[in-house]
Amino acid sequence: MAATQVTQTNPTKLTAVGPVNTEYGFPSWYEDSNKTRLELCLDAENPLCGFLPGDIPDETAPISFPGNFPEEAFYMLAGSELTFPNGGRAVLVLGLEAAFANTVTEGDQVVFGRQRIVVKGGPANATLTFQHPYGTITIDTDGAGDGKLVEDVSPAAGNFTTALKSNIGPFLKWDPATAPAAPNGYLGDPGQDHTVTGSPTGYNKFSVNGGGLALETDQFTVQGKISTNQGVNTDSAVLNGNMIDVFASSGNGAQLQIDGQAGAFKTTPMLSDPDTGRYYARVQVTGTAPTSVKVTNIGDKPASSSQINVTKPSGVMITKAIYDGTNLTVGATSTVGYPLTVTGLGTMEASTTGTGAEKSWPVKAPPATVTVKTAAGGSATLPVTISGGAATPIGLDPVTPAPDPGPVTETGGGTGTGTGTGTVPGGTQPTAAVATAASTTITRGGTVQLDGSASTGAASYKWLQVGGPTVTISSDTAAKPTVTLPFYAKNTDIAPLAATTNGPVQLQLVVTDKNGIGSAPATVNLTVQTDTVTVAGSRHRLGTELRITGTSTLAGNAAVLVPATTVVIYDTTPVRGVVTYTKIGTAQVDTLGAWSYRAKPGPNRQITSVMVQSSRGGTATGVLATR
Repeated sequence: MAATQVTQTNPTKLTAVGPVNTEYGFPSWYEDSNKTRLELCLDAENPLCGFLPGDIPDETAPISFPGNFPEEAFYMLAGSELTFPNGGRAVLVLGLEAAFANTVTEGDQVVFGRQRIVVKGGPANATLTFQHPYGTITIDTDGAGDGKLVEDVSPAAGNFTTALKSNIGPFLKWDPATAPAAPNGYLGDPGQDHTVTGSPTGYNKFSVNGGGLALETDQFTVQGKISTNQGVNTDSAVLNGNMIDVFASSGNGAQLQIDGQAGAFKTTPMLSDPDTGRYYARVQVTGTAPTSVKVTNIGDKPASSSQINVTKPSGVMITKAIYDGTNLTVGATSTVGYPLTVTGLGTMEASTTGTGAEKSWPVKAPPATVTVKTAAGGSATLPVTISGGAATPIGLDPVTPAPDPGPVTETGGGTGTGTGTGTVPGGTQPTAAVATAASTTITRGGTVQLDGSASTGAASYKWLQVGGPTVTISSDTAAKPTVTLPFYAKNTDIAPLAATTNGPVQLQLVVTDKNGIGSAPATVNLTVQTDTVTVAGSRHRLGTELRITGTSTLAGNAAVLVPATTVVIYDTTPVRGVVTYTKIGTAQVDTLGAWSYRAKPGPNRQITSVMVQSSRGGTATGVLATR
């Protein structure tokens, strides 16, 4: 059986992402290789935006962030469906989605490219090959003929550029050769099936082969709003006396303004040089300077904006950073006083001529850049320029190492003075194994190095596992091998794993001397550390949405786990009093220890309880609300 996997990826991806709109924290647009830009469709009353019932908390009020904002919205969403002869089906979803890592709050915004195929009631225990406009996917079905693949790139909060690497792009749109035409300003109407165009390979269809099936369709639903926005980035805002210098960037011909602040300054339009995308304005401040300024692109509909904190000038400028092969000479001027500190080198006093400060230091290895700081905390950095110097002397030719002579043992029968007739203290040592480990704990998917090098009289080493969950030893005859504890639950699991012991891992080392005499075994114990899994805040509204959320935490761990922890979710809802375990899907744990699985509309039978198993050894059960 082939693995469920993406077998052909998309060579033509999205090309650019626009500035973040500070009104709701998502990029103003994404652009594909055809120069088509799409923005989020955020009109609750517009059927071309395609919101499902319940997506917007108050559907009678305008969308606003965060109080009345949907949990998910789309730059592009395309779907297609194949119906099998026996009534089963395969559903394709291709989208560029804006969502939230946990809740609708500032800082939780994520954008990811998704390709998903869900198979229900297909050929049992078969490998099905699906082709769609962006590539090819194989899916293994289980005994019920069900299977699924979901690929999301990249669901990471605030990481809006990684979505450009997803399998989405160029954007799909209604084929203009087929009537009716797409609504003006949109890729299509999500309420109507239609032929599409946009595939980088020219295959604008959805098909399946395998398991006795050979089906194809060219009908898709498509949602996407062509961007009327350029967005805006506020690059910096620097306070100089009673002036604030504001620098911003946007598309050519944008209409940018600095929004006025009562009692400080009035609304001020920004200036630009043609075809540069650069914008600048200097505003005069009355009274106390504000801590931040907001730049708005009033030409966008709706207007986009960007806010930035106001900073103070560093007060220092580096005028020289030159290395002549012997001395590094640094020169700088300051408006806030002296001495100045050159990081890693020392301090500079003001010159008697009033032209700033300058000093030379003899160094053999100059830094690539020089940083100069003032006593008030301002700083400036400048690359070092090399003005001269001889070539560095070349190294000696490598020496071929002599063969290892092996252990040397001296014996004698007297108490001589070390002239060759007596016993040499320490010359003959008993054979004894000494086994230690770099860590006394090991996690699922983690490694620990063992160390037997402190053993005495050892000509060879032999490591053996004598207890605990099975580990892999990199070399059981090495002095310092590495042990790896496999992950627990895997994405490919179709049924829950049986309960397993979680430690400790017990390993023994025996060393043998050159005469073949072995030592007594030395033991190392590694405590297995598993994560704690919870299920909370989950619900299944039959026919509307399935949402299962929870946490996975590893006690004492503050680092980002690589790879991320995965949880596998099973339906444990009793059927006629009997509990069966049906796989629902998988979810990835984010860097904050949270995971979430969502499906719309979800399974067609009510789910009230689940079991969750983690790749790092944890297991949990939970109940789902039905309202």
